[in-house]
Amino acid sequence: EISLTPYVWATALKGDVAIGGVKAKVDADFNDVLDNLNVAVMLEAELRKGRFGIISDTVFAQLEDKTAEGQGRLETNATANMLIQTLAGTYRLGTWQLGDLGAAGPLAVTVDPYAGIRYTYLDNELKGQLDLPDLGIDDKRQVQDDKQWVDPIVGLRTLWDLGERWSLRLTGDVGGISTTDQYSAEAVGLVSYRFGLFGEDNARLLGGYRVLKQKFEDGSGRNEFDWDMTIHGPVLGLQILF
Repeated sequence: EISLTPYVWATALKGDVAIGGVKAKVDADFNDVLDNLNVAVMLEAELRKGRFGIISDTVFAQLEDKTAEGQGRLETNATANMLIQTLAGTYRLGTWQLGDLGAAGPLAVTVDPYAGIRYTYLDNELKGQLDLPDLGIDDKRQVQDDKQWVDPIVGLRTLWDLGERWSLRLTGDVGGISTTDQYSAEAVGLVSYRFGLFGEDNARLLGGYRVLKQKFEDGSGRNEFDWDMTIHGPVLGLQILF
């Protein structure tokens, strides 16, 4: 079985970013991100045979926050080209029927633990301007750096059948190689409705919420790179089964 799920993740960003000693606090809601969004590609794909499966999830976006707060009186514009690619293998422990919802159908849960990697590429740029006309100060500064790293991850996905048409998917994982300077955690909750698109009951409309927390530090001083960010927001997608 193959499934493809293009989706929209209405992301908001909240956290800290630092490049070469220039630091900024980012707090951008979806409207801020949408106003400054150049490109966004989001796609989940899954290949399953029997108990075994492979999951791929791709998020690519060009983001900007023109309201980021810098140090002191420094006004900062933060931009980022972001690619997050997750690849994991799953094993289906089983499906258990928990009850009967009558005319709506059975109540059942399927449990899939998974393990894999989350690759992140970031190309960050901070533009700062210190404007104090009374003191004759008009200073501009721009720093840019790109980093990439890989987090090993382990997680659990549960699929709850709420009758013949409705279902609930709850997913969570943790990863990284350190508890202080490189770690990540993710949680996703999605409700889906199954219907026929090109065949019999071969599509699902999904909606829910997704939260991804990332922490990555490297270097110090002029070589400092710090990404401490929570990316979160509602998700809407269409899953097609083949």
